[in-house]
Amino acid sequence: MLIPVNELLEDFNVKPTSILHVGAHLAEESLEYEKNFNVPVLWIEAQSKLCSELRRILNPKMNTVIEACVFDKNDELLTLNISSNSQSTSILHFGSHAITYPDIFVSEGVVVRTKRLDKILEGRKVPDFVNLDIQGVELRALKSLGDLITKVNVVYTEVNKRYVYEGCDLIKDIDDYLGGYGFRRIATRWVFRAGWGDALYISSNIEPRSFRQLVRSKFRSFKHTVYSSKNIIRRVKLVSSLIK
Repeated sequence: MLIPVNELLEDFNVKPTSILHVGAHLAEESLEYEKNFNVPVLWIEAQSKLCSELRRILNPKMNTVIEACVFDKNDELLTLNISSNSQSTSILHFGSHAITYPDIFVSEGVVVRTKRLDKILEGRKVPDFVNLDIQGVELRALKSLGDLITKVNVVYTEVNKRYVYEGCDLIKDIDDYLGGYGFRRIATRWVFRAGWGDALYISSNIEPRSFRQLVRSKFRSFKHTVYSSKNIIRRVKLVSSLIK
């Protein structure tokens, strides 16, 4: 997460009663969730092998793992393009991702059956915090909540400002959709020159931040951008030195 969990609490007053995390991977955020929120988490992951590992490593008292490929339609058969680094896995094909990260490639294609979130959440309490990291289809996941979106207070999602994946959802479209339900985007952090980042949306049910919190969050966003830029410069210098 480009905006760390502790900043969600300290800078943005995010205090969920439960969490829905779509695109769990290996639940890298679990310890920070527990430390800062200590609430139940529902993890959804499309890769079968990762789900088996998640069930092994997570405490079942606070964590529930569901294997599902989330989409805006139920029971559609699609190919999940499993990437060599696992984290770039998507039902979409690489767009500019292939240029930005030339060492990452699709290693396997697995047919999956899609599920809407409102179907998955039938009979369950709807979490008020939703975290989406599903490589380009985040808007379609939000739409799959249907009317359940009105029970959500916070949406943290990966966003794209160019077609990192072919036909992926763009941030402007997510802005428009969530804006129609009273959400406002209050923080965005981009990976330098990669075309993707993370965004935080807060519903009108959450108290607005104080001026002090606003200034602090803007400063942290600036530091993040500078840090990303310095990393790029270091890599360029390293490559130049090797060429010489």
